[in-house]
Amino acid sequence: MCFKRSDGTLVRDSKDPIGSIMPYVMRGRNESAVYMRKSYCVENMQQYIREQRKQGKRITVFNIISATFLHTFLRRPQLNRFISGRRLYQHNSFDILYVVKTALTDEGIESIAKVNFDGDDTLEKVKDKMDSHIEAIKGSEGKEDDRFIGLISKLPRSVLRILLWIGRVLDFHGLMPKSLRDLIPLYSSVFISHLGSIGGDALFHHLYEFGSTSIFCTIGKVYYKPYRDIYTDGVVWKKTIDLNLTIDERICDGYYMIKSLQLFDAYIDNPALLELSPKEAMAEEERKREQRLMEQQKKSSAVPDVENKSEPQGQHKSPMQDYWEDMMEHPTNIK
Repeated sequence: MCFKRSDGTLVRDSKDPIGSIMPYVMRGRNESAVYMRKSYCVENMQQYIREQRKQGKRITVFNIISATFLHTFLRRPQLNRFISGRRLYQHNSFDILYVVKTALTDEGIESIAKVNFDGDDTLEKVKDKMDSHIEAIKGSEGKEDDRFIGLISKLPRSVLRILLWIGRVLDFHGLMPKSLRDLIPLYSSVFISHLGSIGGDALFHHLYEFGSTSIFCTIGKVYYKPYRDIYTDGVVWKKTIDLNLTIDERICDGYYMIKSLQLFDAYIDNPALLELSPKEAMAEEERKREQRLMEQQKKSSAVPDVENKSEPQGQHKSPMQDYWEDMMEHPTNIK
């Protein structure tokens, strides 16, 4: 029996029979995990960061990657899904988890920040939200969820095992109370670990079987990588970072995932796009799409006699041909 969850909406309109049966074939997230390494030249990103800091805005690589996830997930909503109780759910919000260390020492305590973002958040708002959570963790003696976990971890092993079993049953059937779910830092859209901030390389991390996180991303340190110069056919060394992704393949099909990652790449290559909120970006693209359709309609309604003079009879251009010719004449260059 499945009850209505407060953190997700049951996906009922799935038209993919294979996707519907996969949660029964592959029952766990790590059994269903796929792994992908993405390498990005970050010289454009670092130049953008320098320009922002001249304006007094301390944007970081972590802020840009987090904002990129926000834009990508809101524009490609199937990424923001999770499997629970053998069923597919759509997250009702977009949340990022990441680890904050109170001090960069062996004795420093780790705490997990959970930050909620929405479609109105620009890159600067993403930065402000992340900074406020980091400051709150470093300026306190422990968050409520840290105290809760510390308390139950002191219970006898037999009692702790029973409590965790009850928690898994509640989560499986969608009965986990929101107050309790907020105390367990494993419910999110994506978990990000910035290992590069402590000098580490990106690694492939497992997914947590408890909670609702379907994607785990680790960010490595900046290093130099050889690239082929398309003009000289020589080799140039550029600053690069690796992002390692562990993904529950049951949330969407491979085609959807690849197209989504291509959108992700576009934001990483041009962080200025993140200055708009996701809602503003989608509204702007819809406006451009409508404008393009209007231009196509104008072309298709042109005087036929004029077209017939330049084209043999029976060889009129299709709207698709007009579209690609227009793209060649007026390419969109993203700088």
